[in-house]
Amino acid sequence: MIGNQRLDKYLPARLFSPDYQKIVRIAIIAGVFLISFIIAVASDIRLGLGVLGLLVAAVSVIILLRKQALGLVILIIAAMFIPTPEVGGTGGYLIPPILLAVLLLGLWVLNMLARYRRIKFVRSRTLVPAIALGITAIIAFLNGRILYNSFAQLAPLQAQIGGLAAFIFSIGVFLLAANLIDDEVWLRRIVWVFIALCGFYILGRITPFTGRFIRPLFQYGVDSSSLWIWLVAMTSSQVLCNPQLSRRLRWVLVGILAATIYVSFGLFYDWKSGWLPAMVALFVIIWIGVPRIRVIGIYLAICFSVLYILGNVSQLITGGEDYSILTRFAAWQIVLEIIKVNPILGLGMSNYYWYTPLYSVLGYRGVHFSSHNNYIDILAQTGLIGLGLFLWLAYEIGRLGWELHQRVPVGFPRAYVIGVLGGLAGMLVSGMLGDWFLPFVYNVGLHGMRSSLIGWLFLGGLVALEEIYRNKPAST
Repeated sequence: MIGNQRLDKYLPARLFSPDYQKIVRIAIIAGVFLISFIIAVASDIRLGLGVLGLLVAAVSVIILLRKQALGLVILIIAAMFIPTPEVGGTGGYLIPPILLAVLLLGLWVLNMLARYRRIKFVRSRTLVPAIALGITAIIAFLNGRILYNSFAQLAPLQAQIGGLAAFIFSIGVFLLAANLIDDEVWLRRIVWVFIALCGFYILGRITPFTGRFIRPLFQYGVDSSSLWIWLVAMTSSQVLCNPQLSRRLRWVLVGILAATIYVSFGLFYDWKSGWLPAMVALFVIIWIGVPRIRVIGIYLAICFSVLYILGNVSQLITGGEDYSILTRFAAWQIVLEIIKVNPILGLGMSNYYWYTPLYSVLGYRGVHFSSHNNYIDILAQTGLIGLGLFLWLAYEIGRLGWELHQRVPVGFPRAYVIGVLGGLAGMLVSGMLGDWFLPFVYNVGLHGMRSSLIGWLFLGGLVALEEIYRNKPAST
């Protein structure tokens, strides 16, 4: 358990008394009646709708306080379907899953204060690097208000806040899943809802006819690399590693997996970020979960080696990407040169993008560009400390998954653990192809968090599973 300092001494004692809680319940009931009366007498329909919206929001908050894990299911639905409202007059926008993450984090903290009167986390080695990375991101954000080159300029504050949000809410969703999921049932619901919605999305990708009706329902940014990684990982792990699936459900999952591979590899082969990390995830799942068919993975590795020998690997990796591999290497070298002014903490959130015009890339000068690489982005924004903490976090998650897959029961839990190991491997590979798991404001953008947050949710689910089976004997 982390954070054992008691906070009740800083809060009024009456907040925790039974009489005060009764007053709160009465106030809520009275408020509901009052709002209903206002709606009934309101002559302005906009006022009525606004009040109704507040009522729905209040009821939703009450429900989420009682069933906080439900918020994680809603987060997946919001990420896929709820449109992004623009902030009038500012040119900014608010991503619904990020807003929901803010709400869930607030309710989680309030619930801890009300029930335990202290900040309480599950016990896990993964939480130390995760929380440390979040703190480092905040320090890097503050450091980013310093201009290290008088010929450059800082990123707008809005962009810096967006860069910080990518770190804070990714880690926040990870912590939410780790701490709110206290029953395997909720983990099952999250996985099946995710697969079902993604299956519906894949149906819209198969033919122009289905796409005409289905694809408009899904929001921009939801189909970035993370979606394909985790769809392949969660589906294939249940098909290959869960012997308790019914025959009907297994065939449904096989169909979704086959359709996903067909769409990502067959129809969109040029977009390597779509299928290459997902295939890495599938390879890891086969290697760990189904040793008897490892020969298939070895055969695939040999095929890729042959392609490399024949000189086709460059086209394989770079076909359809925004930058050629030559341009990417040039961009990486320049960004690494830029961050030499502060390698420990980096340049702060989103700032390096505004330093790049000072350097010449392949003969061009005055050009803004991003690295298209998550690791270099992390290094440039949070320095060696931030990159080191992220790699530590990835190691601890992988280590936890490896230990759990031998300890949790056969069936859904073991398949889930193996799926997360595959998803983690695919996620780490995707970071070399773009800023997919921690979106950069000036490239993938915050819209990409519609899918990246789902990946962090599944990683947090692994920690929740550790807590659920902490004191249970190993199963075979």
